[in-house]
Amino acid sequence: MTTAPPAGAGTAPGAGSRPGMSRAEVRGRATGVGVMAFFGLGWTACGVTDMPVAAGRAVFAAAVLVSVTFAVLGTRRSRAAADAPTDGEPTAARKKKVGLRFGLVVLAEWVAIFAIARALVATDHTEAIPAFVAAVVGIHFFPLARLFGVRAYHFTGAAMCASALAAAVLAPLASTPALWTALPGFGSAAALYATCVHLLRVR
Repeated sequence: MTTAPPAGAGTAPGAGSRPGMSRAEVRGRATGVGVMAFFGLGWTACGVTDMPVAAGRAVFAAAVLVSVTFAVLGTRRSRAAADAPTDGEPTAARKKKVGLRFGLVVLAEWVAIFAIARALVATDHTEAIPAFVAAVVGIHFFPLARLFGVRAYHFTGAAMCASALAAAVLAPLASTPALWTALPGFGSAAALYATCVHLLRVR
């Protein structure tokens, strides 16, 4: 998963928690809500993989409702940005610099995911792919937290890494293959949805 760079990227760390955000910051966080809602649904799909069909469909349907709700709220927040102040907007040069750094983080993320997935397939450990992908995605949130000035991304990254670690430890110990998908899937989805709530609460 990647997180779209907020339009106000490059603000000082902690900007996501202060009042009176600029128009670009409001729109950026609204975009973040939409992106995380989409990937939250994707991780839920991973989580329900080994559930009974009926239960899995019910859980996924609930996640669809949650994701759509967040997407709508994010869109409303973006439209409301017209009333936000325009002072403190990043310069074109700053936006370009942040965009480049964001691109490098995303590139590193996808290269790591590809390499790890190939290694796991080659060693016949495909069941562990969701957990390792969740860990890589979680790690990519740490540089983004500083880059975008959104401290909550530290929580997002830590929660996703924790869900991956839980799967890596508990699935073999319990001899329950379903945990390889359920723990990183639901854990990552919960982390992303919780981040959506935080981004919508910040004004």
